[in-house]
Amino acid sequence: MGRGGESKVRMRHWVVMAAMLVIGVSGGLCVASSGFPATEPSEGKRVVARVNQVEITYEEFTKRLESLQKERGPIAPGQFKDVVRGMIQEEILLQSAMADGLDQDPAVKGRLEQARRQVLIEELVKRKVLARSQVTDEEARQMYEDNKPLFSTDTVQVRHIMLRTQAEAEGVLQELREGKDFAELAKVKSQDPGSAGKGGDLGAIRRGMTVPEFEEEAFRLKEGELSPVIRTQYGYHIIKAGAHAAVVQPFDEVKDRIRQSLLQQKQRETFTVFMADLEKKATTQIFEDQLR
Repeated sequence: MGRGGESKVRMRHWVVMAAMLVIGVSGGLCVASSGFPATEPSEGKRVVARVNQVEITYEEFTKRLESLQKERGPIAPGQFKDVVRGMIQEEILLQSAMADGLDQDPAVKGRLEQARRQVLIEELVKRKVLARSQVTDEEARQMYEDNKPLFSTDTVQVRHIMLRTQAEAEGVLQELREGKDFAELAKVKSQDPGSAGKGGDLGAIRRGMTVPEFEEEAFRLKEGELSPVIRTQYGYHIIKAGAHAAVVQPFDEVKDRIRQSLLQQKQRETFTVFMADLEKKATTQIFEDQLR
């Protein structure tokens, strides 16, 4: 993150802290049965606090409450007064900054103008681009059906025998090489309680399901082939590979990824069209000689 981003994060932090300080962030927020006070049409003009000559209205309070609850969760009605105290602290800080003439400082004025431009641009994009870029379940499903090979994943059927020491594992491996049955040895000697009773059968594994050392060896082996002794954090393993296959992941497993991909694509396309339309309507010039 650049300095500009860090600055925004710090400013955001202080604004939130000013409002939340007396609510007790460290202790957590009490859950309210009703998230917001009921607001009548005329209640927005009610004054809930005053700092010197500046009034804080009920409407401002409810907007702040909504913002805080989105970030921190429900706030109990008994803590509404603490929210107002946070707003008072923020107003005191603002008035102090104004009294010091910070609003007239050239550097501060430049930052304020940049912030104003950024907020306006973000709001425009949100309303004209993001709001028009929605992805339906039907679109996500169609993307899945049309591109199933993209959602396939390699699998391999695996059996293993796990021992506590390398010496034990080497001894079992020698027995296997001499022709002993893998499943029977697994039932008798494997220290993995989850698979020993099934003859060491782990079923079909996909990449990412096991620790890297085990996965690498399992996918390297050909069907029917035995591994050397493999050490992992769990112990010493002998692996026997079964059939390799490519399996298409179920739609529900990849639905969110598809929706996100389609959403980003739609947003790019919508923005490109929107920006091109604005550029057609605008008169622009670039004075290259002034860039040297």
